[in-house]
Amino acid sequence: MLPDFIGHIKSFALARAMMAALELNIFPLLAESPRQRSELIRQAGLADSPITHGFLDILIASELLAEKDGKITLLPLGQSVLPSYESMQSWSREMDLYYRSLDDLPQVLKTGDFTSTSLTQYWAYKGTTNRAAIQSSAVSDYSAVMAGSQNQLSQVILDTYDFSAMKHVIDFGGGYGHLGMALARRHPHLKVTVADLPAVCEGAKARIADAGLAVQVDCLPIDFLKDTLPNGVADAILFSRVLHDWGGDEAAVLLERTRVCLNGSGVALIIEPMPDGGTAPDPSSAITNLMLTLMGGKRRSVQEMMRFLEKAGYRDITWRDCGLSLYKMVVAHV
Repeated sequence: MLPDFIGHIKSFALARAMMAALELNIFPLLAESPRQRSELIRQAGLADSPITHGFLDILIASELLAEKDGKITLLPLGQSVLPSYESMQSWSREMDLYYRSLDDLPQVLKTGDFTSTSLTQYWAYKGTTNRAAIQSSAVSDYSAVMAGSQNQLSQVILDTYDFSAMKHVIDFGGGYGHLGMALARRHPHLKVTVADLPAVCEGAKARIADAGLAVQVDCLPIDFLKDTLPNGVADAILFSRVLHDWGGDEAAVLLERTRVCLNGSGVALIIEPMPDGGTAPDPSSAITNLMLTLMGGKRRSVQEMMRFLEKAGYRDITWRDCGLSLYKMVVAHV
């Protein structure tokens, strides 16, 4: 038992080495062709030092890579990241912030204060109540990270729900408009509004214009926890990976306030990883939930989310599996 305990503690080094390998593009380099160790080190821009060799040895010992006949090759576990490499790199950057936020975990546990963690400082809107005054420089990095991880999820959302009969959709917390643009491309008749902070909308407008979709996709610069919202204009409002960033009181306010945007037959769609409340949390879910709490959020079960929506005045609330990890979609009607 003790060796297992020690092994769990030491596993942080493997995780950090894997994150570095993603950042340094070790996997796509080896996907092109096997390489001699010296060649891989040179092409990855690394120093030929004992540290680098120790780093590669960890990846080999963990069966991400293999070394045979003088060449390093990519094994199936390492190959598994290639189809969604951009998303994996974005996710890895979030994990790096998680690592930093755990630096003083005992003190955070004693105080319950998340406001000084690296995660809270990075997600600028979590560290202030004056969110409308946040500058574009404070949101550009995290907005790009979220956009980089949105491609696969956007396609999953489009395949999970039929938007073909709708005329207008508002994507709350839509970031740089990745999902909004995917909706517009799939449904050319659809008007899409990306609602986010003014600083985020600056970047979204530029990207939407570059994509040639400015006629179909517009932006609503707004703090949707405080500002006046459009009334009765939308067939659907979307929250993709938004509500789990917020505590219970804020999430409830968000759902109650944004409901006014829907017309008489409108629907709210909540899309994020949500476990089934009838099952015990698996280690991966528990680890992710701790990360969210370190920025003032929480991972909620499907049943919790449905209760939130019911309290906000919604009816006919159902959910469906998105077929991607723990992602589920909760559908609620006005």
